[in-house]
Amino acid sequence: MERLRAIRHGESFLAWCRYESIVTVYDQLVIDTSGGFFIDRYSEMVTRLCREAAITRYQADQWVGEALALRDRLPKVLTTLRDGILSRQLIQTVISRTDLISDAATIADLDTEIESILRHRTGAWTRVKLRDMVDRLVFRHDPDAVRERRREALDKRGMWIENFTDGTGEITGVMAAENIRIAAKAVKALADTVCAHDGRNRNQRNSDAMFALLTGTVFDCQCRREQCAAEIPDPAKVVRSVSTEAVIHVVTDAATLAGAPGIGWVDGHGIVSDEHVRDLAERPDATITPVTPVRTAPTRVVAVRPTTKTSDGPDSPVEPRSADAPPADMVIVFPGAQSADPYRPTAACSDFVRVRDGYCTEPGCRCSAFDADLDHVTEYDRTNPTQGGSTSSENLNAKCRFGHLHKTFGDWVDVQYRDDDGRLVTEYRTPEGFVIPGDAENLEDSFPNLRRIRYEQPPQAPPTPRVIAGDDTPPTPNRLAQKHARRRAERARNKPQRLADQADPPPF
Repeated sequence: MERLRAIRHGESFLAWCRYESIVTVYDQLVIDTSGGFFIDRYSEMVTRLCREAAITRYQADQWVGEALALRDRLPKVLTTLRDGILSRQLIQTVISRTDLISDAATIADLDTEIESILRHRTGAWTRVKLRDMVDRLVFRHDPDAVRERRREALDKRGMWIENFTDGTGEITGVMAAENIRIAAKAVKALADTVCAHDGRNRNQRNSDAMFALLTGTVFDCQCRREQCAAEIPDPAKVVRSVSTEAVIHVVTDAATLAGAPGIGWVDGHGIVSDEHVRDLAERPDATITPVTPVRTAPTRVVAVRPTTKTSDGPDSPVEPRSADAPPADMVIVFPGAQSADPYRPTAACSDFVRVRDGYCTEPGCRCSAFDADLDHVTEYDRTNPTQGGSTSSENLNAKCRFGHLHKTFGDWVDVQYRDDDGRLVTEYRTPEGFVIPGDAENLEDSFPNLRRIRYEQPPQAPPTPRVIAGDDTPPTPNRLAQKHARRRAERARNKPQRLADQADPPPF
């Protein structure tokens, strides 16, 4: 595992070396852009690169464009590639999400802030988390550019087709992000009505269902069985059903919704502008729900060290408080478990955890938290609940179905805790003891007020389980109980070392 990590860092360093070499060749060949020689000299440079690497001219041109953007616009971000913090694929994400910034001073400030977050934030960066982080900063530095970009993008919406030489073709539609989600759900809803014996794979069924929806034709199961039990609805009924049942989760601050500058986050899309958020809120079918239960009083309000910043800095601006709102250094605590079943979180707690996480917490997974399971990080012990993990927002996180099953039946151990800065940190430990950091961010970084909310298990103890034995011999612990005990012991053994590392972190 250490070697794999070193290889990943080495690949990033080699990509940095290539960018450095490209700009060196560029400076030697494309030195004078006057007199109409720019295209010829640039072509000479690209030709050298594509022939040396045996790649297409388009690929070589992409390498050159990235190298120049990093040198001239994002020199500090480029150093994170050299030091193995980002890969080339993630660097491409930063380049593409900052290309709308034209002001030199703004891009310089943005370069500094992105580099600072990448260096000082522990955890792994996935493409979607990095995209959301960069979009959040871009909007804060130049919100007018983001709004104008959205208007231009909506003006360019349309439909295009392309015919392939093998008798197939492609249809592309560009529309608002929320309409894409509704259309995709309608296609999948119709495609999933076939029986289990249909011979098409998911993509093939989606293609046929999309054609049926667009043309109003019949969509049939292709199992060719007389006893087929599939009930295929009329495509028009599917569209009407989905349009009224599709749920698009949007997260934002109350102040942004009321008209203040800010950002929003759309499930399955990422960061959007405040203007886009308000457009969604004004839809006649929109439902606005606070993340805290309106009919449930908090169990208590506790003071903590402030974890958000009220001045301009790496965190989003703090939401303005009303006169009766608790101070910014207070945490509001609500009940997190159902009174009848301490294992199950309340609906408000479940929604909050999904809002906070945004995505599956497995490193590299892009699954939405709203499509994922909720997992007790420290396992809830049904046999002896007083020894197991609590049903609280601090001990729950979102995991995709595969990640949840792997946690349940595998031998990995994961932990979740808050660091000295108040950020929620997840870590995964392999059966061999190798520690893999979780994601570097969640939606608390975009909406810092989420850090002020907690859901905790009620103080009353759950009922003691009843154990019936035929003799005085104590019952033998089953495999699950043994696994829980082993994980508790390993977490207890690793906690002192983690606290020591937090107090005296190793040099970078």
